[in-house]
Amino acid sequence: MKPTSGSGGSRSDLPLFLTISFAGAWITMIPLWLDGLRRTDAAQGTPRLAALCMILMMLVPALTAFGLTVGGRGPRRAARVLGLARSTPWRHEVRSVAVALTIPLGLTAAGLALATAAGWYTPAHLPGPATIAPLALSALLSVPLYFGEELGWQGYLLPRLLRYGRTRGLLIGGAIWGAWHVPMTALGGSYPGHSVLLGIPVAVVTAMLLGTVIATVRLSTGSVWAAVAAHLSLNEFTLPLTREVSDRIVDPLLAGPLSVSTWPVAALAVLGGRLAYRRGTGPRDRSSTPEALPRSP
Repeated sequence: MKPTSGSGGSRSDLPLFLTISFAGAWITMIPLWLDGLRRTDAAQGTPRLAALCMILMMLVPALTAFGLTVGGRGPRRAARVLGLARSTPWRHEVRSVAVALTIPLGLTAAGLALATAAGWYTPAHLPGPATIAPLALSALLSVPLYFGEELGWQGYLLPRLLRYGRTRGLLIGGAIWGAWHVPMTALGGSYPGHSVLLGIPVAVVTAMLLGTVIATVRLSTGSVWAAVAAHLSLNEFTLPLTREVSDRIVDPLLAGPLSVSTWPVAALAVLGGRLAYRRGTGPRDRSSTPEALPRSP
């Protein structure tokens, strides 16, 4: 598959984007490495220093993507190229965001059912308004952070990976997303108390599956905002709700959205999306950035 003229930028753009994004991720985590911080227990909270470093890390992909795109185009056209500008009526956009918010919740619920059947999770009660309200407020305040990631991954990286084929590009993008989290994963960020040799491979596989789902949302809607909503739902709702619904300490390796119990459900979702795309029964790929998404001959 050969990229068409202007379809996703020059080949040198991709390694430059990845180099800056990965270097930025490691640099923003330096204070935590120097401080010797490491999560060793799932009940351990997030210190302020760690929260600040994670915020800075999440902004790196967007700043890199925008900086590489704005040159020669200007801010307005760069926003359109990256999928930030709306390509569909706002009603469709709102519906897309609403659906995107529910996808991680559905995947996590199905995964928790499998974890419960395996004896890895014990649901105790349903979350009430007192639990949902602060999560919703936190999610609203955190939108810029998830925008910071997805503008880079889905707005900039994804179009450049599609030149290698849709399925291959989605999986490669997910693997890159998982590898980018290594500076945080190595400190026990996702799987506290587990060996790095186990945590990192699990994190990469999880990112490949969930990243493919998020990327499919981006392609189906033509907007990065729906991808932001899916990512936000994953971190701001499914992760804390998994802990809140149980009356025991939850091992995130075994139960929850990032756990191995969610792998079969996420894999089925990826397979279903692929089959629907091939048969033409699913939502067609939409793009507000025709010059950014490559066409295959």
